[in-house]
Amino acid sequence: MNELTILSTTDVHGFLTATAKEENGICSLPAIAANYHEPILIDNGDFLVGSPQTTFFNTTRAISPLIELANKIGFDVMVPGNHDFDYGIDFLKRQVAVFSGKYLCANVLDLKDELIFEPYTIIERSGLKVGVIGVITSAMPQITDYDQISDLKFINAIDSLNKWVPLVRSQVDVLIVSYHGGIERDMLTGQPTQYDTGEDQTYRIISEIAGIDGVICGHQHRVNAGILNNTAFVQPGYQGNYIGELTFSIQAGQVMNRKGQLIDTKAYPAARYHLYDEVDYEKWLEKELDLSFLDQYIAKKVPGTFYAVELKGPTKGNFLSSFKPPYTLSTYHVSKSELAELLLRQEVQGVRLEKNQLLPDQSDYRVTSNGPIFPSYRVETTYIYNIFDGYIASVNKY
Repeated sequence: MNELTILSTTDVHGFLTATAKEENGICSLPAIAANYHEPILIDNGDFLVGSPQTTFFNTTRAISPLIELANKIGFDVMVPGNHDFDYGIDFLKRQVAVFSGKYLCANVLDLKDELIFEPYTIIERSGLKVGVIGVITSAMPQITDYDQISDLKFINAIDSLNKWVPLVRSQVDVLIVSYHGGIERDMLTGQPTQYDTGEDQTYRIISEIAGIDGVICGHQHRVNAGILNNTAFVQPGYQGNYIGELTFSIQAGQVMNRKGQLIDTKAYPAARYHLYDEVDYEKWLEKELDLSFLDQYIAKKVPGTFYAVELKGPTKGNFLSSFKPPYTLSTYHVSKSELAELLLRQEVQGVRLEKNQLLPDQSDYRVTSNGPIFPSYRVETTYIYNIFDGYIASVNKY
């Protein structure tokens, strides 16, 4: 009987350690992999964008040091996440060209309907043929800036997998789908856990498409693992706090046993990688940022409101500290009197107070801010936008 292990990461976002907790993050993956015989290593997307350091890398270097890290760790496969497109397709292609493994995505095409990346790969490991298909969330046009993906077409992940799964299934002993999308239903009860927007389709992929042995998902920064419809699945968190483990026992070409579980990285030592000069990074943070496009950028991210965004200063470091994740912007829905009281203390773009009269005169107002300018019970919508990275990418026109 042959044994096969797939170890996976997702939504690392350039963090070398899961700094918010005690986990050692992605740099503990080599120590974890050493406990298995020839494991296949897969990253499930959002690897290159999302931390302050990645912004430094992506705006000062042609090739991100994170690609060097991926090569050193020995990833066999990577797939793109939605944020990996934040600097445009040319940026992403430039990184992929230096990656030593296979970069897969079966549902992103150019305007001539040609695939941008390979849709799948077949890896021979432990005497087995292992097929891996990569797909990204179908909701890319809804969650990514048009300017970054205007030259691309994103096909529904379900439609793409219906095409590619039968083709790959006939050639392999084990078939894995690496899907940068989340879970839309309770994996035990099948009850919906959110509105069906098409952004997260893991439950549907496993339930509707036959022939898949294992699924790696992510995108939501959540943790989950188990078996559904005889398909093992893992959703290994955020920033490398967990590693997904899919294990299979195969006999005579048949999968006899399968398991999906998560490995907590805090129990494993982290390898040390020197990717950048911290002094250079600190100097970069001290440089002033061109803020002349900020009003336009914020209005594009959250249209149709007034704005009260305050910055701590003109440098990149000041800008970074002005937006606190995970909810970097909030829109408040308030009355005339509440807004008038605020205007006595601070400016709100697009509205003013003259002779105790609000202009423009409305019955109520929506105001978007990066701070708690009104009581929490007036919050109408919160946003998890990566303002720091998004704005700098916009300014640099990458």
